[in-house]
Amino acid sequence: MKLKFLYLTLTVLSILLICGCSTKQDEVNSKGTENYERIRIVAWDFIEERGWGGTAIEDWKSAEVKKTIADNSYELLDKTYEGKEVLRVSFEDQENVVVGPPIILVDPETNEVIGYMPGE
Repeated sequence: MKLKFLYLTLTVLSILLICGCSTKQDEVNSKGTENYERIRIVAWDFIEERGWGGTAIEDWKSAEVKKTIADNSYELLDKTYEGKEVLRVSFEDQENVVVGPPIILVDPETNEVIGYMPGE
């Protein structure tokens, strides 16, 4: 009887642990996606303002967002960001373009464009 109770208790605790962890992970992923959606919009608006939208596929939702360190390989609009962690947004090229869209750097706290790297 005690052995059955022990197995039942261990099973219930294991299920609760697995369910609890998976729920928190989903919350983290959805929050990250929402933040990145705003970052993508800001970066796409910057590209459109500069007239660079013709080289990118106009699906800003598919833009790739990654963390990076701002360094001298980027054209920084504000040099105080050099050496700091920022978000790097890259858009997909249209077919048969010579120069692709630039990579845009965005400050994750203010959601402002702080630099770019010309497309290759």
